[in-house]
Amino acid sequence: MAEENTPERKSELDEANQLKDEIMQGLQVGEPAERILLKAVHALALMDNDSVSYEEAKRTLIAIYGDTLGQKVPLEIELEEFTKRLKKIKVFYQKAKANESEEPDTLARALNSIRAHERRIDYLKDRLSKQKSKKN
Repeated sequence: MAEENTPERKSELDEANQLKDEIMQGLQVGEPAERILLKAVHALALMDNDSVSYEEAKRTLIAIYGDTLGQKVPLEIELEEFTKRLKKIKVFYQKAKANESEEPDTLARALNSIRAHERRIDYLKDRLSKQKSKKN
């Protein structure tokens, strides 16, 4: 029970309570159900001190409802995830290249990762634009 009193644990529980508030607000304003579901899973995982369930649920939602079924919101979530990761990789790459702080093979892998992320982002944008054109 001593674990419950750590600053990290308090921060997790505060975040879970914030997510609960966001869920209620999201319901009131019509936020997509997929986003509300992920917030609920994230809140439960934080309350249970579970570091796996939320990421697993997000990956499954994206794989089944996004990739397989082509639903808009999971595709948007995946696009957001790839965009965030791409920014981080680019920052790493630019700093490492400018400071010459990494081995050439590490820079090459980072550059390959940037290219792969850019391709996936283009693919997701294309799928989302095709969905929009089908509705019009």
